Amino acid sequence: MVDIFLFRHAHVDYEPPAQVTAHNPLTPLGCQMAARLAQRCDEWDLQYLFVSTMLRAHQTAEAISERFPDLPRLDMAEFEELSIDDLEGYPGRMPPEDLRRWNDAHFDYAGRRSWGRVKAGWERALRVVEERSLERVAILSHEGPLNTMLRLFMGEDAHRPPSWRCAFGWTATSCLRYAPEDSWVQRSIRWVNDIRHIDDLRQFLAPARTRDTD
Repeated sequence: MVDIFLFRHAHVDYEPPAQVTAHNPLTPLGCQMAARLAQRCDEWDLQYLFVSTMLRAHQTAEAISERFPDLPRLDMAEFEELSIDDLEGYPGRMPPEDLRRWNDAHFDYAGRRSWGRVKAGWERALRVVEERSLERVAILSHEGPLNTMLRLFMGEDAHRPPSWRCAFGWTATSCLRYAPEDSWVQRSIRWVNDIRHIDDLRQFLAPARTRDTD
């Protein structure tokens, strides 16, 4: 059996006047959360780590790499969140880089491109799992790509408006299990959105007032 653990990155400040771009760093609180996520990884004896190349994901992953210096890691642009790069070829007027200033047409166009990008990354990660005969790997990414991965795991093969969306908490963990030698019917979702490791830190979070875009 193969377990794929899905991690969301740690806390980022998206409150105005901060912009929402590919360059937002972790807050001091986010750094504490990243350390907690790294400690949580003690439970799973991970064999491989796939990481989005965006700054906030990279900084979260550094806490894991520091705790497990021998853990193989692959940084993957395919697992990045939506950004201005996903609007390449957009036929209309280009928006600013700040996602908070995009409109629905921008998100729809970028979302379709993101689906193909994340799907390619997902398939690439699965090939690594198969080639190396791995059993416990983690993917550290963002809310949008993590939702795409859940949908791909459940058998969706094309982009379409989602009938549901999981609002992943900061450093949330989820776990997907499958048997490589069997069909997709043998797949199961063990858990989704577990953030017990930061329960005592959540009191320091301000209520979200902006559109969740990462």
